[in-house]
Amino acid sequence: LGISPETAARLARRAAGWSTATMTIETEEGPAETETLVYDYPGQTDEWVVLSAHVDGHDLAESAMDNGTGLASVLAVTRALAPKVAGFRRGVRVMFFSVEEWALTGSAQYVKSLSDAERAKIALNVNLDSVAGSPHLAALSSGYAGVEPFLLAVAEANGQSLRTVRPLMTNSDHANFALGGIPAIRLVAGFDDPAAHLRVVLTPADTRDKVAQSELRQATLLTAALVAAACTADPAEAARWRAK
Repeated sequence: LGISPETAARLARRAAGWSTATMTIETEEGPAETETLVYDYPGQTDEWVVLSAHVDGHDLAESAMDNGTGLASVLAVTRALAPKVAGFRRGVRVMFFSVEEWALTGSAQYVKSLSDAERAKIALNVNLDSVAGSPHLAALSSGYAGVEPFLLAVAEANGQSLRTVRPLMTNSDHANFALGGIPAIRLVAGFDDPAAHLRVVLTPADTRDKVAQSELRQATLLTAALVAAACTADPAEAARWRAK
């Protein structure tokens, strides 16, 4: 069920004293199968940086912002970094999760399948979800305060502005990594901005005309810089990312 900002505003007024509305939703459920796609680009050690995005979307429109933008950016970053990863300390594990829109199920199953040793080998998850639709980017750091100085330093070094938001938010696949003890961030555009195009995700208005090429380019360049820096960071720096 997607509720538009206009509908939400009307419901809010009713909550303040107007008559209430009752919604009845009829659904049909059936068995289904989907896949998580994994592509490994090894580095010089058995450590990893996971670059992820979800491939699924509700069939209301085009899912252009949520999450066509994340997918496009991950593909572009992968294309740019793949020839270089063999020289990095850490490899890049590119993951395309499905059924994110249904309780983050794809990433939940993946993280659950990891042993403690395998989780310890993942230095950072960089999850891209709705990275255009506003020129303002934020990194949700999932309670891992130790990773924030790294994020801000990389953004500044690349001439970009980045906001960090610390509380864990279970609104995309990064949350399952964070809950599994793995430092994880979600890069997102227009966070907490009611005027951003992101206000219409999960509605029929989530279409490609909301995505400016300049915004998508900005997110892609920042992501490439973050992933490359995470892959080459020294062990002491990476250890600090786990601090809360």
